[in-house]
Amino acid sequence: MRNILLSLFILSWCFSLGISAQNTHLLGYCSDDLEGADVIGIEGEARLSAAIRLPKATMQRYKDGKIVRIQVALREGVEKASVWIRKALGESSVVVQSLGTVQYGWNELTLNEPLTVDGDELYIGYTFTQPDGVRGILAKGSGDENTSLVAVDNQWADYHNDGVGILFIRAVVEAELPDYDMAVIDGSTDSLCYAAGSEMNASVCVENLGTQNVSAYTLSWSLDGGEPMPDGVTYSVLAPMEMQEASKSFSLQGLEEGEHFVEVTLSAEGVDDGRTANNTLRIPFFVYSSTYPHTLLLEHFTSLPCVNCPPVDKLLEQVVQGRSDVAWVAHHVGYRNDEFTIEASEPYLKFGVYGNPFIMIDRSQLVGDTPAFTIGGFSASDMQTVFGMAAEKRAFVSLMPELTIENGMVNVLVLGEAKSFFQTLFPRATFNVFLVEDNVLAVGSQAGDATKKYHDNVLRAVLTRQSGDRIQWTDDTHFSQSFSIDVDDAWTQGSLRVVAFVTAQADRATGYPTGAVLNAAQNGVSIGGGISSAVGQESGAPHFYTLGGQPVTAGQLKPGLYIVENGGSVRKIVIR
Repeated sequence: MRNILLSLFILSWCFSLGISAQNTHLLGYCSDDLEGADVIGIEGEARLSAAIRLPKATMQRYKDGKIVRIQVALREGVEKASVWIRKALGESSVVVQSLGTVQYGWNELTLNEPLTVDGDELYIGYTFTQPDGVRGILAKGSGDENTSLVAVDNQWADYHNDGVGILFIRAVVEAELPDYDMAVIDGSTDSLCYAAGSEMNASVCVENLGTQNVSAYTLSWSLDGGEPMPDGVTYSVLAPMEMQEASKSFSLQGLEEGEHFVEVTLSAEGVDDGRTANNTLRIPFFVYSSTYPHTLLLEHFTSLPCVNCPPVDKLLEQVVQGRSDVAWVAHHVGYRNDEFTIEASEPYLKFGVYGNPFIMIDRSQLVGDTPAFTIGGFSASDMQTVFGMAAEKRAFVSLMPELTIENGMVNVLVLGEAKSFFQTLFPRATFNVFLVEDNVLAVGSQAGDATKKYHDNVLRAVLTRQSGDRIQWTDDTHFSQSFSIDVDDAWTQGSLRVVAFVTAQADRATGYPTGAVLNAAQNGVSIGGGISSAVGQESGAPHFYTLGGQPVTAGQLKPGLYIVENGGSVRKIVIR
């Protein structure tokens, strides 16, 4: 994001809950006072947005009420300003309305159609065009992760730790609050997926959404709608807007593989609860009896001009040596382009890459604040620990890719299988296919290691969209997808392999092209004579073949590329 320019003026903050008329409430985090407010913007013309988050714990209190107006404080001079309400920052607005001519200070907009509050979290914000030299955002004090969300060109970030204060944004809600309204407002389990027969811990948050104290209440719990189980606790006084947490452990013995739920029901004692629909909460979870082998996707950002890359190459080779669960792909982007750079690698820089060398493991946030991280200063032992942590992730989907070349075409067929609950757990999972080449002779020299002429794991093509394709299911648990592209004359056909992987849905708020990798698989290209290239290595008496599948004795080997079969494992080697 371009630098945000601001002068700091830090004051204390509080959640603003005002009543300007009976049953009318202000929801936001700012005060009315604009004196001393910071003016925030960037250099040049840009499209800016700002927002606050109103969490579910807040919105439950005003459920069935209506948001009737939005108030924002801005500086004059901004153009094409609109206010909006969203369920998530990366999603389309459920309400959007032009603000008209903006004046300095508070600007209030009455919604054409009031929005009924359903109790889920909301984002309230505005968007405008900033002409060059005009900085329009006003903020003040010191906030938290809900108060200071800013975007340039729709790239959102939370800036409360970077000196951006509480944004002057609030919603006006009309809601009649009952005297007594106890609610189970949120709940979770300590994991989403559990091995059959294991133990689950569930927790809930209870809040007094009414206007009067509640002296006592009880909770009962059940699995899959079975016999309620009171937890034997009478919980004490809750004042209005006060919250308490409760938890309970369950044995999952006897539960079959699939989707299940724990249900929690609240009973207030001695009062007439004004709304009982929010007294029960159902929390889903999943049970598995088995999982699939997990292959890690290692994405390596490197380049020939990178003088720091050869030591990292050697470190990674040491870490993955002997592992059969790593699919390694090299993106030659991030520092300076080279002869192996392809345009299809560029979108993956958005995972947090700002140079070389960087790596990602399963596109998961394992080290630092982004999925991509640099490993300078890491030892082989450190990286083995990181890889071990990533490998512990359970896989509920499996892929079986095949790669063939015929009549100048590269053909890829990927068969997949998933657990019965996979589509419920990951309804918008995406499917990705890479074409990779090993043992590629470089024309240029590798900076930092002039002896390195051949390069492995070079990404040659992305056969799907960069964000992945939607999975084409043939039934509830199986999918099959195929791809074909022309062979490039620069490729050595026997050195190609296919890497296929499934990713979770991308979180638009992060800007990452995909979510985390759920599982990966790889395979070499089929060679004439029934021999296939592969990536595994075994010790023993080897058998050598030409790329055409003709047997060759060890004494006949000349410089070139061969297929070696050893104890059932097939791989490529280069004789130099």
